[in-house]
Amino acid sequence: MKAKKLMWKEKIEHWLNDGNFRKIKMFSEADILSLAPLMLKLIKTGRPPFLTVLPTLAMAEDVNNQLLAWMECFGESFSGIYLPEAVEGTKFMPENEANRAKALYKTLTEKPDFVISSITGLLSPAPPVKALAEGKISLKKGMNYPFSALLEKLLELDYDDEYEVSTAGEFSRRGGIIDIFSPSGEYPVRLEFFGDEIESMREFSTETQRSIREVDEFTVIPRAGMLTEDSGASFFDYIEERQPEIIIIFPEQCKIHLERFGSEKELAEWGRITEKYAEKIIKIAETGELAEAEDKTVCGCYPSSAHIFESIPEEAGESSSEILRRLVSEQIKQWLETGYTVAALGGNEADLSHIREWREKADIAEEDILIDNVRLPHGIIIPEEKTVFLTEKELFFSAIRRKTASPSLIPLVSRMPEADITNFSDLEEGDYAVHLEHGIGIFRGIQEISSRGVEQEVIVIEYADGAKVYVPLWQADTVSRYIGSKKGVTVLSRVGEKKWVRSKLAAARSVKEMALEMLKVQALRAASSGYAFPKDDISQKLFEEAFPFNDTRDQIKASIEIKNDMSSSKPMDRLLCGDVGYGKTEIAIRAAFKCVMDGKQVAVLVPTTILAQQHLYSFQERFAEYPVIIEMLSRFRSKREQREIITRLKEGKVDIIIGTHRLIQNDVEFTNLGLVVVDEEQRFGVEHKERFKRLRATVDVLTMTATPIPRTLYMSMTGVRDLSTIMTAPGLRLPVQTVVSHYDEGLVVSAIEKEIQRGGQVYYLHNRVGTITEVCERLRKLIPGATFASAHGRMNEDELENIMLNFIDGKIDVLVCTTIIESGLDIPNANTMIIERCDRFGLAELYQLRGRIGRWSRQAYAYLMLPKHEILSGDARKRIAAIRRYTHLGAGFKLALRDLEIRGAGNLLGSEQSGHINAIGFDLYCQFLRSTVAQLKGEPEKLAPAVDIYIDFICFGHKAPKGKIAAGFSPDFIPSEKLRMEAYKTLVRLSSDAEIEAFREDLTDRYGKFPAEASTMLTIAKIKLDIASAGYRSINVSEGKVMIEGSRGIFRKDGKIPLMPEAKTPKAKLQKLLQIISFLKK
Repeated sequence: MKAKKLMWKEKIEHWLNDGNFRKIKMFSEADILSLAPLMLKLIKTGRPPFLTVLPTLAMAEDVNNQLLAWMECFGESFSGIYLPEAVEGTKFMPENEANRAKALYKTLTEKPDFVISSITGLLSPAPPVKALAEGKISLKKGMNYPFSALLEKLLELDYDDEYEVSTAGEFSRRGGIIDIFSPSGEYPVRLEFFGDEIESMREFSTETQRSIREVDEFTVIPRAGMLTEDSGASFFDYIEERQPEIIIIFPEQCKIHLERFGSEKELAEWGRITEKYAEKIIKIAETGELAEAEDKTVCGCYPSSAHIFESIPEEAGESSSEILRRLVSEQIKQWLETGYTVAALGGNEADLSHIREWREKADIAEEDILIDNVRLPHGIIIPEEKTVFLTEKELFFSAIRRKTASPSLIPLVSRMPEADITNFSDLEEGDYAVHLEHGIGIFRGIQEISSRGVEQEVIVIEYADGAKVYVPLWQADTVSRYIGSKKGVTVLSRVGEKKWVRSKLAAARSVKEMALEMLKVQALRAASSGYAFPKDDISQKLFEEAFPFNDTRDQIKASIEIKNDMSSSKPMDRLLCGDVGYGKTEIAIRAAFKCVMDGKQVAVLVPTTILAQQHLYSFQERFAEYPVIIEMLSRFRSKREQREIITRLKEGKVDIIIGTHRLIQNDVEFTNLGLVVVDEEQRFGVEHKERFKRLRATVDVLTMTATPIPRTLYMSMTGVRDLSTIMTAPGLRLPVQTVVSHYDEGLVVSAIEKEIQRGGQVYYLHNRVGTITEVCERLRKLIPGATFASAHGRMNEDELENIMLNFIDGKIDVLVCTTIIESGLDIPNANTMIIERCDRFGLAELYQLRGRIGRWSRQAYAYLMLPKHEILSGDARKRIAAIRRYTHLGAGFKLALRDLEIRGAGNLLGSEQSGHINAIGFDLYCQFLRSTVAQLKGEPEKLAPAVDIYIDFICFGHKAPKGKIAAGFSPDFIPSEKLRMEAYKTLVRLSSDAEIEAFREDLTDRYGKFPAEASTMLTIAKIKLDIASAGYRSINVSEGKVMIEGSRGIFRKDGKIPLMPEAKTPKAKLQKLLQIISFLKK
């Protein structure tokens, strides 16, 4: 059987190795889905290098990925390079700069067998060859390279000097360490110098800033992959001397694209290349192209889907999947009858299992069809070899799988334990701040002060009447941002007044009462008897393995937490928070699979009709290989269809139902409901949420959100509601670049044309139904070459559905729409959004809208358009500023907190709590509540308890007078103020010696040799832990006496207060003190 299994590959290899193609210069009838095998054949039988040119960036990316999959399948090791574009019209594409620089460098040094690019990518300006070749820096472990000279050279190469390295083209210096992220490598490298000698070189993670592995050598290349203004060079200069064969794919499309978007210089350069290398050009035309040419040859390989789908009527929809599968079976039988070798390919064991089940149901004999474990992007038919293979895409009608090409999987060091969510409320100068002891003031930054020989940094907070309090930076944990319960003027506290103490006491009492009430509700839910789903079995494992992307670490963690909840007899009530596009839907799908496989039903509640349709596609794609009935209830279904679905749901004939608020109306009943998934809960009204509450008492409920409503955010912070977070961006994801501008027609036209130029699509948001058609027509006249359509919520259901399907299929360039697209649409090819009158939207809305783009590896752009001649309200200005400021990946939590700040925390917890929040601030209120809940639940506090400490021979600062030692993180050790404050806050949160040692390793790795004052700071942290764990609350070391006090009284050793032994140096005294404290553990 094994030999037979290989036969389909042998026949395709025979076709790939046929050398008759060498002399052919023009192929016809090509399809984008079958270009990869044709190109592989040309590369195998021709003379490299091959320069392959396609009309658009999107096509070039797709063909490159397909070709790599074919090479892997057939064991080919040709070296290839994908060359991204450098400019869109006249605008640079900085997101491509590093990859383009890497591609140019590899072309010079590695002599690739093939290069794939768009026509714009090929002709985009590039640095002169000599500049790139001579600009590199070769570094080796143990070599001498003047430290200052290296810094100067990096600046010459246009590297950015940052406090922390995160992207290619950046460097950072800390003491004797230089971090460099060269475009030539997958990871940045940390160089540790001893004088001018490179003592060690380590690759490190940009996410954790921790080292991954040692390396012996490292090459730094120029950052620029684009032009210098008058260089006159293009990529062709880098490969011309090797006399490449030039493959032009879809030549007429290439010509049209260049004429529309290229410059005169690029048109002239293309003309020169095609004329000079006419004898070395191979053209591959699609059906209808080059119709008059006589010397063309048909390409000889075609997508197998084209043969299958041509017999399927256009009106066949999702409901006719069984009919479609029967047509596939009949086509396969026809191929077998005519002597074809037929293979069915699956990418993993789950696929193979389902293919075998399909074969049995299709009544195809085992010996007639070959089933093989191979991952290829599409099925292909090669008539010359009488061979055809199909993938799960053709067999089960699932979408193309886009497995990302991520860097080598090296285990990353786990991040330090930290309160990720609350840490997001970071302070900036001018913000209102709350100090635990002094109350509400204004944060005025960090200053360095010197007093009695002690140099230390302090946080400056200004209070009423201009009074200032200087808080030592090592007490940074006592300061947090102030967010009140209402808008309006914030009243500053007066230093020393008793009002602040009274406010804290009143809030603490109120918090306790409220925590008791909340815990009662939680206890009732915990006492409810839910359904315990079984633990994961092999089918669950196979289903999860079939996910076409690489799971992020947070996705894996969240999935485990949710499935553990489902396996418990207590009803699940978990909130899944993750930024838009971070993979929340896949986690919900896995939970749904567990539920359905145990014979129970799943309800998925979504706020909009469009989102319901999107989820229907997503669920159907993932469940395509399983006998699971999935339906949708929304206005996209007629009244009759809705009645039929509701009847089948009640009878247990529907496994998963996806719907809008229609799904929670009284006429909808379930036979055996096991799981409810609520997407974007904040979009539902109060009545709907009351229905959710009733559901939560009996079934498992999973709520998903990207921008948590304040109450939800608060519940998550305080540990009353179970929370899972997805904070890690999928591989290759880039932050959306956000442009805020007054409305400018020229900017609109430019943005649309640039997106279409690279083969992408555009959302144009005009939130007025009455004038949306007029706007669509105006844009159509401005950009006559583009295809436009409009979409809004008042359209006929069938018309709206058709428009959305056409947009998803890429048949529409620009969708002029209302906020109907706000939630959940996942169209990776749409990467530009223009929002008219952005001042009319709330922060959460703007964030959700922007989240519709940037869902793949291409840079996305959001243009927020403001009215030309209107003055914005204060809140509108703050919202626009926040959405522009928080553009980085994973900004959802920061935006939720900023939204809270702009609108005021409001009546979050009832009117009786609103006053307390306003009096002490939201953050401090949440700290009180979290601590109170932990105490009432009898849980140990995770944060190190507060311990008052005074040691007369230790000074908290980075420099100390003679006879004393310093304790702290100096600017020389951690240069960035922000990172120093973060280090102090992290230190306070550590609750074990092991965590403190891990923190030491982290700091040493990031900042180099650990200075004495930093080591002393960590020693003091350990002293605090030892004292707190022994039940004491303070230590006072003065004039040789060691006073350790707490609720247990004063610590005595052998009935006496401990005395410090004689010691010559402060360092020796500290060791003696540690010996005394060690007796606390005995």
